[in-house]
Amino acid sequence: MTMHDFDPAWLASSALLLVDMNRSHLDHEIGHLLVEKSEADRIIARAAEVREAWALAGRPVIFVRTHHRYDPASGTIVDNHNPFWKAQQASAIPGLGKKRKSMAIEGSPVTEIVPALAPRPGEHTVFKHRYSPFHGTDLDMLLRNLKVDTLVVAGVNTNNCVLCTCFEAFNRDYRVVLMDDVCASMNGPDYHARAVALIEAALAWVVPSHKVISVAKGLPAAA
Repeated sequence: MTMHDFDPAWLASSALLLVDMNRSHLDHEIGHLLVEKSEADRIIARAAEVREAWALAGRPVIFVRTHHRYDPASGTIVDNHNPFWKAQQASAIPGLGKKRKSMAIEGSPVTEIVPALAPRPGEHTVFKHRYSPFHGTDLDMLLRNLKVDTLVVAGVNTNNCVLCTCFEAFNRDYRVVLMDDVCASMNGPDYHARAVALIEAALAWVVPSHKVISVAKGLPAAA
């Protein structure tokens, strides 16, 4: 096996990590920081297929969601004061062509997972406040308790939250597998492609979802 070969045996100790598959990015009825519609439909459909394979194998499925705390007394968002995010509220986001709005507050519909992927009993959800799903969360403890050493990653946006997920998992010595065809970016396909190139060069195995699904379907079913 060469350095970049994908070993199917890894999936026996893996978790499926779906990053920000939320309505803000994927639901064109209410979203704001949206992935292009055809891309959103594609990755939702493929994520659903992967999720079904994981469910049959009884391996963990973990959703990562982003939300921020809102203080009604002051009318402000408590933990969304990152200087760069605030700057983006004053100018158009590259590739998206519109300004960032602080809509992802705790309990808001835009923070929900899209209905086609709504979490099921026995699946897990981790809430984050920045790009990293590890920063200030219990994700690492959850993975250790689930005896996971391999993360199979998909989601949005490829060039920020997905890229940061791969970096952070790599830094914690998890094996990372990225399904690039189950990822997309609100900044557009060029940003997606650049992020995938960075991930493949330094952080993770990049494997198409059909291959991951085929392997997952061959895993022993949960007792």
